[in-house]
Amino acid sequence: MDVLKSIPGVVERQIDYNRSITFLQQLEITHNSDIFIGMHGSGLTHLLFLPDWAVIFELYNCGDTNCYWDLARLRGVKYFTWTKSDKVFPVGDGIHPQTGKLHQKFQNYRFDRDEFRRLVLMQVEYVLSHPAYVIELRKQKRKQYNEEL
Repeated sequence: MDVLKSIPGVVERQIDYNRSITFLQQLEITHNSDIFIGMHGSGLTHLLFLPDWAVIFELYNCGDTNCYWDLARLRGVKYFTWTKSDKVFPVGDGIHPQTGKLHQKFQNYRFDRDEFRRLVLMQVEYVLSHPAYVIELRKQKRKQYNEEL
C-alpha cells in the first residue's frame, strides 16, 4: 500500500468486501473506483460494476490466464495482470482445503514493488486518457462551475 501512497493523485482504499458491507455499499465503492486491484478470486467479479474507463488489475492470475481477462473484455474495461513471473514470490505453502495438496490459488504472494509501481502508473495513464473519463471530468467541472455561480 505504501507504493500506492507514493503515486501522485492516487487515493488508495483497502476494502474487504465482507458481510458487514451491504451489497449496495459494495456497488457504490466499486463504481467509484478507477483502478480495482485484487488477487485471483470471486471478488474480482465486482469488475462488472466499474465505470467504463476503469482498469481491473488482477495481481496474479494463479495460472488461470483467461478467467477475469475474458470477463473484463465482455464488460469493456481494461484488464491488467502481472506479466513478469520472476517478480512474483510465493510465501509459505498454499494448501487446498479439500485435497490437502499444494495449490497456487491458495498461496500467498509477495510482489516486486518497482514492478507493481510501473504497472499501476500504466493503469493511471490509461484511466486519465480514456475518453469516457475525460468527458466525465468535464461534466463534473461544468457542474461545479454552475453551482459556484
